[in-house]
Amino acid sequence: MVKQYMKTKKFAFCTLDEAGTEEAGRRLAGTVRGTICLEGELGAGKTVFARGYARGLGITDYITSPTFNIVNVYENDGMILNHMDAYRITDPGMLDDIGFREMLGDGGTTLIEWADLIPGETVGFDAYVRIFHGHGEGRRIIMIEGSPAKINEYTAESI
Repeated sequence: MVKQYMKTKKFAFCTLDEAGTEEAGRRLAGTVRGTICLEGELGAGKTVFARGYARGLGITDYITSPTFNIVNVYENDGMILNHMDAYRITDPGMLDDIGFREMLGDGGTTLIEWADLIPGETVGFDAYVRIFHGHGEGRRIIMIEGSPAKINEYTAESI
């Protein structure tokens, strides 16, 4: 669990399948940019959500989990999406090696899967998305927390 030090708004909803989880990411891309932390157990749908987010930015590349590369970078029309996976980050020095702080300042958006594994590095980011397995095949419970101004614009109706 990431400790929050900013005023936030929170809400939760359920998606019925992978398409709904992807749609949730696409909708978030329409309202929140910056740095977004994705948390959830293995297979929860973090990469599916990230794929939807990328689609919401107009990125049509094949979106894969960055577990082995640690960072995948996508670009569309001058917009940069850094898709990072902190699962294999075992030492804070590795963040420097991959240019973590530079990514945060490059003017693009950074999605960080497994952000809970680097807790001291993720305070005060733009949004936190926690994805849980729901009851039934493909169902997910998605909790989003972030700036009230940005989250107020987000709509999860009919996902």
